[in-house]
Amino acid sequence: IEDREDGGTPGFLQTIKTALAIKLKEQMGVSNMLKREHEIINHIFDELGDIENLNILAPQHRDRLGVISFYIDDLHYNLGVKLLNDRYGIQTRGGCSCAGTYGHYLLHVDYDMSHELTQEISIGDLARKPGWIRMSIHPTTTCEEVDIVCKAIKELAENHAEWASDYIYNSKTNEFIHKNFIPGIRQNQIKNWFEL
Repeated sequence: IEDREDGGTPGFLQTIKTALAIKLKEQMGVSNMLKREHEIINHIFDELGDIENLNILAPQHRDRLGVISFYIDDLHYNLGVKLLNDRYGIQTRGGCSCAGTYGHYLLHVDYDMSHELTQEISIGDLARKPGWIRMSIHPTTTCEEVDIVCKAIKELAENHAEWASDYIYNSKTNEFIHKNFIPGIRQNQIKNWFEL
């Protein structure tokens, strides 16, 4: 839909959505929102904290914003994101979340390794670019939704090696594509939706 808008199209829908978001925030109250976020975060830590090959970043800090970053041993973060999306419809983000320097610290990347990685990246090879999976929660997230996400992440930690065989990695884009994906078909289908 965004492709069909002109630069001069007024943001009516965006304005309405912003007003509704502000109204919801006022109705919930900031202290209630923070309390609910902390309840959800503690529940996620309790559910995921004991998974042997799952590493929550900065696990000593439970008092945090509604964001949990983690990685799974021997799983590329972008493949983890793709698997959560394709298998469960769960939207997460992979990478270093604009936290490059802090990411070095969290992932124990020393000066020599950083230099090595930078050289690989500068020639277009992103295969070893470090990162993690970032999941965001919202105070309106239900306990049932949290349990579904936690179950999906547990299954991902258990089965990712098997599921990885269905994907092809592109080290130039740092993305994983399902082996049965045919480029262009989906884009053409979407384009046809808007033809008169």
